[in-house]
Amino acid sequence: MNSNEIVVVINPGSTSTKIALYNRVGLVEDFVARHLQKDLDRYNRVTDQFEYRFEMLKDCLNGMLNGKGYSVVGIVGRGGIVKPLEGGTYRISNEFLEDARTGKYGDHASNLGSLLANKLAKHHGLDESYTVDPVSAGNIIDKAQISGVPGIERNRRGHPLNMKMTARKIADRQGIAYEDAKYVIAHLGGGISIASVEGGKITDVNDALMGMGPFSPNRAGAIPTRGIMDLCYSKPRKEVETLLSKNSGLKAYLGVDDLRDVFKLIEAGNEKARLVYDAFVYQIAKEIGAYHTAMKCKANGIIITGGIAYSDRFIADLKDYVGCLTEFFVYPGENEMEALAEGAFRVIDGKELALEY
Repeated sequence: MNSNEIVVVINPGSTSTKIALYNRVGLVEDFVARHLQKDLDRYNRVTDQFEYRFEMLKDCLNGMLNGKGYSVVGIVGRGGIVKPLEGGTYRISNEFLEDARTGKYGDHASNLGSLLANKLAKHHGLDESYTVDPVSAGNIIDKAQISGVPGIERNRRGHPLNMKMTARKIADRQGIAYEDAKYVIAHLGGGISIASVEGGKITDVNDALMGMGPFSPNRAGAIPTRGIMDLCYSKPRKEVETLLSKNSGLKAYLGVDDLRDVFKLIEAGNEKARLVYDAFVYQIAKEIGAYHTAMKCKANGIIITGGIAYSDRFIADLKDYVGCLTEFFVYPGENEMEALAEGAFRVIDGKELALEY
């Protein structure tokens, strides 16, 4: 095993871009490039930031590699909102890049991941670049895609990178082969996705961006159809999209989207904050319960992950609802960088074939 062979991992966020070097053992070095909001406000769409972020990352990566004897064998970027895909590691193609760049299926910071990885790979003389389990990836079972209206399918935009990686870790902890394990897993952050993971695949998931599931710190989740109709007839489409995906949830009710600030309001005696928080926990619990039932109550565990999982108070309140269903696991944070690196190495080392977009 050559420890000098590394994969470069790129993960763009709304105001930062993470870059890391991994070898086959684990993390070697990482860095977070921060972006000032005033610099980002110059661009109309997220993917218009591409050249600005690329120049910053190029210089950063050169500094990380300079004089250290590393051999870059692959570059992998977080996959964005593209067409519905099966889970796995994908070779970044021109079609993938075009759909990410134009925002055909959604405009999101993660769309920059494939663009940055592709150009950095060329800059370092590599013929190929990769992405792993893009936002829209999953192996959704047919019956879960039926919406109730012919011609409209349920979207599947979640957090498959972190979900599948966390499920692997919990399966290992339980001594269960990942391919045999069944979990209900909830990624709780700015967006909330709750999924069933069976046989190493995400077989059902709510839409973490908008339209299904519980409300999040700043997203609407599932809301009554009549209310949606009233919004759509009273506001331009873009305004409705922004409201539902960025300015709803805790933020809309309370003016804050950080759970720590919600708790401060509650401790100050704000009864509205207490009610909205109780509804937040209640809706997440209901969704977890629904997925557990959909798996015929045979899940090996319920896994809570994402940034909100760091809150002991929230975890205790949620566990009061769902802790009796099956084993309950908490794995705070996210494993996206590690998941990207492992997915790329699996292809580079010939353990699995790269999928084509």
